[in-house]
Amino acid sequence: MSKILFGKPVAENLDLKSKTIFEKYTTKNDIPPVLTAITVGDNPASLLYVSVKEKKAEELGVNFNWIKLKENTSEKELQDTISDFSESSQGMIIQLPLPKHLNIEKIIDLIPSEIDVDGLTTFSLGKLYSENLNIIPATSLAILELLSHYEIDTEDRNIVIAGRSRLVTSPLSKILSSKKYNGNVSVIHSKTSNPKEFISKADIFISAVGKSKLFDKSYFKEGSYVIDVGISVVDGKSYGDVDTADLDNYLMGRAPYPGGIGPITVSGLYSNLARLIS
Repeated sequence: MSKILFGKPVAENLDLKSKTIFEKYTTKNDIPPVLTAITVGDNPASLLYVSVKEKKAEELGVNFNWIKLKENTSEKELQDTISDFSESSQGMIIQLPLPKHLNIEKIIDLIPSEIDVDGLTTFSLGKLYSENLNIIPATSLAILELLSHYEIDTEDRNIVIAGRSRLVTSPLSKILSSKKYNGNVSVIHSKTSNPKEFISKADIFISAVGKSKLFDKSYFKEGSYVIDVGISVVDGKSYGDVDTADLDNYLMGRAPYPGGIGPITVSGLYSNLARLIS
């Protein structure tokens, strides 16, 4: 029977550590740390995800400052908003995606690195390439925490990551091939001519594509680990990238969707905030 790698116990461990740090900060400063979240427009998925972050803030003793801007907000207005709230915040996030008229890279880079809890500024991502792993984008951090919690060894293991995600593929491929993890990492994407050739040799497969049931049993090496990060919505229902039929007695373990990486990601964000104020 394959082991199901649930995210809840991993998230609970992260939350416990973060809450202790937040309590110490509050006692020392007579005010809880502040996390500012900026949304632009009314994207339902973005608003739902930020509401989850808001609820977690309440659980952990963090003041959550949600700035809601209109869809037609100009780049200058958004820049001014970031500037106005930077000094009073210990952490700041800009919820993606942004409306098409806004330059994502330019906007993200307006966040001061000392409050970049998402770890997505050019400066923060650059630090990963010098193997400074203090602040890691939350989804990538969630995957690393899952691997650690379930004692899944990465050294000299073939690790394949599917997708081009800024939140997962770019940082995770660098981190897992670093001296700390020593994995043999390959990245595949929509232009990879024979993805099955790569995936079938993977000891650990991580999918962040966002296409429903894209990979089934025929892709996977028996006894491997599969971590499903992708999310897609079909006819009002959400699905992961992996078709789980017939996998239970075939894999060593799998992180499911839902219930795998998702619960850890929000906790990872607050773990980053705890690191920034420590």
